[in-house]
Amino acid sequence: MKKAIKVALAGAVMSGVLFAAPTADAASYKVQKGDTLSKIAKAHNTTIQQLKQWNQLAGDQIYIAQSLVVASKVSKNKVIAISVVEEKEQNPVSHTVVKGDTLTKIAKKYKTTVANLMQWNNLKSDSIKIDQQLAIHGAEVITEAPTATAVEAVINFKDTADAVIEKQLNNEKAAPTTVSKSSKDIYALAINIAEQTMGIPYKYGGNTLEGFDCSGFVSYVYNNAGIKLDRKSSLQYFEQDTLKVEKPVPGDIVFFKNTFIPTISHMGIYIGEDQFIHAGSKGITISNVNEKYWAERFVAYKRFAVVK
Repeated sequence: MKKAIKVALAGAVMSGVLFAAPTADAASYKVQKGDTLSKIAKAHNTTIQQLKQWNQLAGDQIYIAQSLVVASKVSKNKVIAISVVEEKEQNPVSHTVVKGDTLTKIAKKYKTTVANLMQWNNLKSDSIKIDQQLAIHGAEVITEAPTATAVEAVINFKDTADAVIEKQLNNEKAAPTTVSKSSKDIYALAINIAEQTMGIPYKYGGNTLEGFDCSGFVSYVYNNAGIKLDRKSSLQYFEQDTLKVEKPVPGDIVFFKNTFIPTISHMGIYIGEDQFIHAGSKGITISNVNEKYWAERFVAYKRFAVVK
C-alpha cells in the first residue's frame, strides 16, 4: 500500500495538476450536440489546455459521442487539492551537467524541484551524467507539501480510472486468436512502415513524419497500411474501436495507463516477442513490455475491430 501511495503522489506532483477525488462516474464525459471544449472545460471546472493534454488533442475539434477525460464534478466532502504552482509558459533553457552536479543542486540553482526536472526531461530516476543536457522550464517551486488527505484524493482518482478500465475489458467480447491472411499481410506492411519511422522525434499531437505522439503514430501506420482510422487519442481507441485479445499477433495494439494521467494514456504496435514499437519521449523506438516501467503500466493487448 505504501508503494502505491508513493507512485500516485509522484504522478500528481510531477504533472502540476490540481487533483480532486471524483465520483465513480466522473472519469470521462461523452460529447453532446452543441458542446465545445470551452463549454466542457467550464462545466467541469478545468481548462481547455488541460482537456487537450488529458485527451491528446492537437486542436479544438471534437465530435458527438466522443469520450473525453475530464476533471469532473466532485463530492464536496472529497475535494482536496494538491498545492502546486503551475509551470510558467516560457521557452526552456538548457543546463549542461558538470562534475559534482545532482538533480537537487540543479533544482536549487534554477529555483525549481527535482520532480519538475525529472518530468521535463523524461527521467526515470535521479541519475544524471556529465555533459547531459537538461531542459529547464522556469517553473516555481512547489509551495506546499501534500497532505495525507490529498494523497487519498489522488489514489481515489486512480482507483476510479482502474475500475472504468476493468469494466470496459470485462464488457468486451474477445477478438479471435488469429487473423485472416489478408490481415496478416496488412499487419506485416504496418510493421514495416512503423520500423521505417524509427528515430522520428516525439511531437505532441503529431501524426506526420515531422513528429508523432503515440496515437498519432498508430493512426499514421495503420492508415498507410490500408486500415482507415479516424485520428483519436489512445483512450478513445481503447474505449471505442478495439477488442481485447488473449494472445496477440504481431500488428495488434498494446495499451498502457498512468504514463501522464491515471487512465489509458499510451499505446503502441506489438511486433512480437514481447516487443512493441511506439512514439515514446525519445521518438519512435522499440521497447519491451516486460521492462519495469512498462510492466507496471501494462493494461491489455487489443485489436482494432475492423481487422478480421
